[in-house]
Amino acid sequence: MRFLPFLFTIFLLSCNINKNNSEKNTSKQTNDIANIDSLSIFIDTFFYEINDIKIENYDSHYCNRNPKEKVKLSSVKVSYLDLNGKYSIGELIVHTDVSSEVLEIFRDIFNCKFRIEKMIPIFNYDCSDDKSMEDNNTSAFNYRTISGSRKLSDHSFGKAIDINPIFNPHVKKNKISPPEGEKYLDRNKWQHGVIQKQDCVVEAFKSRGWQWGGDWKYSKDYQHFYKY
Repeated sequence: MRFLPFLFTIFLLSCNINKNNSEKNTSKQTNDIANIDSLSIFIDTFFYEINDIKIENYDSHYCNRNPKEKVKLSSVKVSYLDLNGKYSIGELIVHTDVSSEVLEIFRDIFNCKFRIEKMIPIFNYDCSDDKSMEDNNTSAFNYRTISGSRKLSDHSFGKAIDINPIFNPHVKKNKISPPEGEKYLDRNKWQHGVIQKQDCVVEAFKSRGWQWGGDWKYSKDYQHFYKY
């Protein structure tokens, strides 16, 4: 049980860290926590890490697609509460220009105790939006076209984020994406992970100039937040 002394040390550190100073932890501390996030220990401090993605690693994030122009990307790792209310670490790939803003948004989401099932970069799903949605995965950058069109999605520019897609489906006429989201069409039924109008998630994005697909007139994309 070689992990026990390490976990006990981390537990003691988390108990003694002043909440106001918790976000000044070093990258090494963040990585240490990230390495044990699968153990789902309870921690009430917010950890984060932002790193620019090296150009030689862009091919994997673009799934070897070759657009005429590639946007500058950064990795944003943030803590979040999973569906059981336990601490975890997720990663979002976003345009570098909004990386600090995304950090601030997910700090607010963490502080209001909104729950997220998982947060994994889209290349782990072969850049398939359908696969990511079916897994209820929260994701950001994905170089792809809008379903049923030749127009690039907001996600292609790294300034769009989808949160808990099953709980917050895209609804257009009779089409529900993902189909598993049908049971969540009644937006008056509250449960963890469901985004509702004027809740802390919507406020965290809108207060920083982002828009929400839940406000659209002719369709509703409850999972989708974006910025132009």
